[in-house]
Parts: sequence; structure tokens; C-alpha cells
Amino acid sequence: MALLKIQDFNKHISSKKISPVYLFAGEEAYLIDYCLKKTESFLDAGDLNKEVFYAADSSSEDILNALQTLPFLSEKRVIVVKDLHKIKAADAERLSSYIDNPVDTSCLIMLYPSNYKKETISKRKSLINDAISSKICVSADCRKQYESEVKEFIRNEFTQKGKTASIGVISRIVDENGTDLLNISNEIEKLSLFAGKDKKNITEEDIEKISGYTKEINTYSLSSYIEAKDLKNAMFVLEKLFEEGEEPVMILSAIVSAVRRMLDAKSKIEEQKMSGQEAAASLRIHSFFAGPFLSNLKKHSLKNLKDSMKIMLKADTAIKTGTSDAVSALEKAILFVCR
Repeated sequence: MALLKIQDFNKHISSKKISPVYLFAGEEAYLIDYCLKKTESFLDAGDLNKEVFYAADSSSEDILNALQTLPFLSEKRVIVVKDLHKIKAADAERLSSYIDNPVDTSCLIMLYPSNYKKETISKRKSLINDAISSKICVSADCRKQYESEVKEFIRNEFTQKGKTASIGVISRIVDENGTDLLNISNEIEKLSLFAGKDKKNITEEDIEKISGYTKEINTYSLSSYIEAKDLKNAMFVLEKLFEEGEEPVMILSAIVSAVRRMLDAKSKIEEQKMSGQEAAASLRIHSFFAGPFLSNLKKHSLKNLKDSMKIMLKADTAIKTGTSDAVSALEKAILFVCR
């Protein structure tokens, strides 16, 4: 089966045909997560019949054993293999063999969150090619979207929320947020919530009120960009905050809060062995924001977050004692977290 565009993948899901193997590959994490949730919702296997494996830490034997286990009070078991770009060559080879002869009682979903066209390990590359060429595997192309595709995405998202937006509004959203669909999706959600149920048309005035360069919104945006490791936009917002006369100590406080929250979540997941959702809930992160937060959290290592807190302390000392100008101290702190 050929590699499907997202629109064609949606048609496949709408057809209600279950495939024994799925591959969602590409650099756009939002689309991979979107395809995964769509498929899981369609299969509706429940937690008792779902297992998640991380390719770097799991053997093909464990994955295959899970696939061959019979479902409990359900037609299918769902086996998700994440970070397929890190799978060992030998394990990739065994999964390639499985694609040729999958079991009927399980559904294998493989997630490859990287540029699959640049895969250099032959066995991994073979696994991807086998999945794409297989007649029974449904493969979705989750590549980064072109600007024209992002604009169409924005239009469709507003339509699903019962809203409309002009070309000017859509273009401005792209200009201010780039083409990252996670950031775009968050912006659409904020605008829709701000507009409320009764207002159907999103205007540039709404964008000004929500995304305008105010201290409060920019402080929130700075934290969001740091979580996403978006250095370019984080530096841009930092400059705006200084232009607005925001106190350096207040800016540093926002950065520290963002880093501490990520460090707490990362520690709970890696050291206390909590699930991502459990960690988010313990930190009182609303379920709506938990997905984007946990997606961004994967971009940070536990060590770097711990080291970042030390850098924050140095920045705080430098700002308060005047040993370094505030701009330089904060730029270095952001650079360290987002590097």
C-alpha cells in the first residue's frame, strides 16, 4: 500500500477497515500523535488490551510475544512501538518478517518520529520500506507540512470548531507561529476559546487581544517556547519583554518556573516510573495541555534540566549583583535550556 497523505489516512479510518499493521512516519510529531489517537479511538481496545513499547528499550521478542497474546474481552490487542528510529537492526529485521505474516487478533502500530527518508541503518530502512510497500500495512506520511498545507490545516481546524477565518487571519497565524502544527493547534484553541460559542468569525482583533505583545501573554509565550525548545521565538519574545520594560527578575522567574515544571515531570517519569499522564496530573496540568506538554518534554533530557537549574541560579546571582547585564544573563540561560 502506498504511503498515504493525512487526508487519505482520514478516509481510510472513515472506511472502518482495520489493518493489522500501521506505520506513522515523519518529522511532524503532531501528525503522528493525531494518527495514533485516531487509530486507537477507532480500534477501541481499552487499556487492558493495549501495550506500549519504546524501541530502544524493548526487544523484538517482547513485542512479538505481546502481539501473539490473545485479547481480553475485545476483538483486537493494540501494540504500539514508539521511537522506531531507535530500534536495533536485529529487532527491525524480525518486525519486517512479522509484517509479511501478522496475527489476526492484534494490531501493530509503529511510530517513526524522524525523517524516514534519511534512515541509514539498512535493517531499519528495510523495515520502513517493507511497511510502506506492504499491501496489508497502512502507512501515513507525517512529514513537516508546507506553508500552503498549514494554512489549509488552520482553515479545517477552525471549521471543525464552528469558526471561520479570513486569509489575512490565517496568514498572520502562520507568520507568528511558523509551521509547527502543535504550536498552531494551541493558538487555534486559544482563539476559539477566547471567541466563545456565539462568535463564529475569528478576526485580527482577536489575534491582537490573544497574541498581542503584552507582558502577561509574552511571559506565557516565553515559557511555552522554552518548553518547545524554540530558541528563535524565545529570543524574540525576550526582546519584546525588555522593550515593554519587564523586570529581568520577573522574566527569570518565568523561565525558572518552566524549567522546574519540566524537571519535576521528567523526574517523576524517569526516576519514580510514573506514566506521562500520571506525572502531568500530579503537577496539576490540565488534561487539555498535558499532551503538548509531554510531547515537548521528550525534547529535554533529565540531566540538561538539572544543569539548567544551576544556570538559572548563576543568572539570578549575575542579575542581582550586576556582574553581568540582564540581557546577556537571560539570553545565556535561554540558550542553555534550548540548545
